[in-house]
Amino acid sequence: MQLNLNGKIAIVTGGSKGIGQATALGFLEEGASVLVCARGKEALEETVRLAGKKGEGRIIGMQADLTQGEAIKAVVARCVEAFGRIDILVNNAGSARPGDFLTLPDEAWIDDWTLKFFGYMRMAREVLAHMHKQGAGVIINVAGTGGLKPMGSYMIGGSANIAVNHFTKALADEGAKHGVRVVGINPGPILTERLQKFISTFAPAGASQEEALKKMTPLGRVGKSEEVADLILFLASERAAFIHGANITIDGGSNPGLIG
Repeated sequence: MQLNLNGKIAIVTGGSKGIGQATALGFLEEGASVLVCARGKEALEETVRLAGKKGEGRIIGMQADLTQGEAIKAVVARCVEAFGRIDILVNNAGSARPGDFLTLPDEAWIDDWTLKFFGYMRMAREVLAHMHKQGAGVIINVAGTGGLKPMGSYMIGGSANIAVNHFTKALADEGAKHGVRVVGINPGPILTERLQKFISTFAPAGASQEEALKKMTPLGRVGKSEEVADLILFLASERAAFIHGANITIDGGSNPGLIG
């Protein structure tokens, strides 16, 4: 299937690791140019290095703290300055910590929501203004199945994810006025550095890491970052031109609910 992303310009937030990195490299493979941003300088440099010759003149790594409004404006301005426009935004930066409800302080809620929800909202608002002028564009918000499966040990992330799902549908209504598609995706357990860090929170008591990973989905394995990236690339392409305002789950069947 030809995605026809050649020549497109994308911003991928949280593009230094995991899903974000796989997505950025996937865009390059499809002929697009991409600005990746994240807080970690070394991880960003590694993403640019992995891009190799295909990234020459087509990838920019920009260190940015997306809890800060001025940093968001700087990222968007840098992309427009370097590439002339923005065709695709992949909101992917930000994760929320698990923990006991009674012991997580207000600061944990505020910090994680500031990045995961408000970071997405601010970035989308800044990019949408440029897409309106173009009369076209695609915004993809990466949330997570934590919003579809409430857990006492993951209240911050779950509530932020479901807020992103709501925001995606509302933003789709606004974007449609100017030819901008908006789509959300909810990845389930994906084998990233973060999953390995917090696996004990979600694993059955007494299970080894290998056993826990197998039990996370009916397929007997967790997903790969590249599998989520493939979905993002498809949704960003004209092949998905009639997919709008949807929140799509990619989780190996781990969410048994009728919604998502």
